[in-house]
Amino acid sequence: AHNLKTRYSDFMLGLFKFELMDAENKPRRPVKNSVKDATDIKYKGTKLFTIHKELGLSRITYRDNLAQIQDFDGLQKFLNHYNIKILFPKTQSKGNQRVMAIPYDSILKAMYERLSSGDMKWVDVESIYYEHLKNIINRFSSDGQRVFDQKSKFQVEILHTEFHYLKERLEAYLTELMGETPKNFGTYDANFWSSIKGEFSKSERQRLNLGEAERFPESVHILNFNYTDTIYKYEDHRRSPENSEASVDFNFIHGEINKPNNPMIFGYGDETDEHYSVLEKLNDNQLFEHIKSFGYFKTGNYHRLLRFLESDYYQVYIIGHSCGLSDRVMLKHIFEHKHCRSIQLFYYKWENGMDDYIEKTQEISRHFDDKRALREKIVPKPDCLPLSRLSLSRR
Repeated sequence: AHNLKTRYSDFMLGLFKFELMDAENKPRRPVKNSVKDATDIKYKGTKLFTIHKELGLSRITYRDNLAQIQDFDGLQKFLNHYNIKILFPKTQSKGNQRVMAIPYDSILKAMYERLSSGDMKWVDVESIYYEHLKNIINRFSSDGQRVFDQKSKFQVEILHTEFHYLKERLEAYLTELMGETPKNFGTYDANFWSSIKGEFSKSERQRLNLGEAERFPESVHILNFNYTDTIYKYEDHRRSPENSEASVDFNFIHGEINKPNNPMIFGYGDETDEHYSVLEKLNDNQLFEHIKSFGYFKTGNYHRLLRFLESDYYQVYIIGHSCGLSDRVMLKHIFEHKHCRSIQLFYYKWENGMDDYIEKTQEISRHFDDKRALREKIVPKPDCLPLSRLSLSRR
């Protein structure tokens, strides 16, 4: 919506470009029976992956070509051109004892392979993490007993090391990206804030049986999931030509980059999953390190949301959120709440005329136990707008 490279594929491309560039400054070791050398990419002592590269490459040409890569397909062509291999370890070691991994690959490898075959959504990162966590706890002995031993705990430790690395690199990536973004988009705020704070449509008023005094929202609660201050770049909401006096509360529910008092929450949030009770019964607190509920306790943001939900009837506007299961507990509470009157989607529409409206409704349906309420609350497509209609007119 803002032409910012904030997709998951953009971040992962930036991560591998960074490591390929930074590897030029790290110690190398020769590869046996090969004309290549190897650079181990480590995080807090754990080897995440290894870069195998031919000896004697021109550093200037290498760096210039790497800097020009714009997408993951370009990265693959670059790796093929320079005969570079990115290899992920199948085992990890603890002290002098080599520990064989249970039969799954690292989350970095899983994401690298998915990106090689296509794009991914943000929520997939957190889902892959949770899938790997479930793989660790779903190991059984020959007699059918669940096994969660020291080997399992070590695997959880390595998994969390990888996830901490991703979180740290994500924060660095977003910090650099936002540093290159203007403080203001240089746009009129009329289209955006009028869509958010403006008069409800006639069809919506009829559907919700709103009276004349309820034509405009009294207040707006912006629930921001993306860690950045992009929402502030839409200028001052008080300049909206419609309903300018309505209050707006900005709630960075998943934290903000470089804000220790509101740290980033990056993990999984579906406590209704059948495996969550297994995690609880295993009685090991490290299993919950990246479960979102425990991150919410670090600030008062979640309780601010709850106070808003309990205060009065409300309508939900979904702008850019995938509505995946990674945020299920929160979204389920918002959508199924007795005060939720309707759910309006601002959907993606591509140049070929296709859009993701139906896909979004399918994602939302997974958060509803009461499917009748689902059908009553989702606003029909003719009364919804594509995200492009929220794009602001340039000055």
